[in-house]
Amino acid sequence: MTIPGHRHLRAFSDRYSAADALAMLHDRGIRPTVPAPGPQRTPAAPPASQAERDHMRAYGHLLPDLRLTLANLVRAAEAMARLAELGWAPLEGYPGADQPWYMACGLCGWRGRRFWSHLRGRNGDRTPRPVTRHPGCIPVRDIPAALIELAAARRRTCPCPEYRHPTTLHAATLAVNAVGTALETSSTACAVLYARALLEPCPASTHRAELLRTALDRRTRAITS
Repeated sequence: MTIPGHRHLRAFSDRYSAADALAMLHDRGIRPTVPAPGPQRTPAAPPASQAERDHMRAYGHLLPDLRLTLANLVRAAEAMARLAELGWAPLEGYPGADQPWYMACGLCGWRGRRFWSHLRGRNGDRTPRPVTRHPGCIPVRDIPAALIELAAARRRTCPCPEYRHPTTLHAATLAVNAVGTALETSSTACAVLYARALLEPCPASTHRAELLRTALDRRTRAITS
């Protein structure tokens, strides 16, 4: 058994014993992509490039705080895409609609917790609340222009230099099926790694989320039909 992000190697007589041990470690907070506790060390030098910093930060989104299922991962992708449209950047995994979510304001840099259920709007109107965003943000009259400026960076194809995120239906279907298969075979660590394609920040996150939803709906219909 190996856990990505940890120096923890053990051998078991069968996969069921390994799964039990992995569940125990998970309950103790030892999880894939989460650094294991250890002795204090001198902090490493910061990454040399913005791409490297983005790459490292992305892994903070690979293991949401809610139950790891394919449906929840796609919901997380949709929520993160909508946050980008609204000028917010998540600073931790998607916790669910009615849990406080730690994020940063893309208009002024403020950091704090907001509820996704408030930001996504009510009854399908997609109007985020509160209109003032948070205390100390830019004036309400300046918010539309600021969001339009941010929208100029959005894309329909992935421009990321280190990893190509799915921006075609075929690629989204492959990504969804890879995660779904890993979860069905109890390969949780693999599912978390495959989730990179679904959850990493990307300028094409809005288009990606739409395709992931279509791919998931097709997969669900195929399984239930």
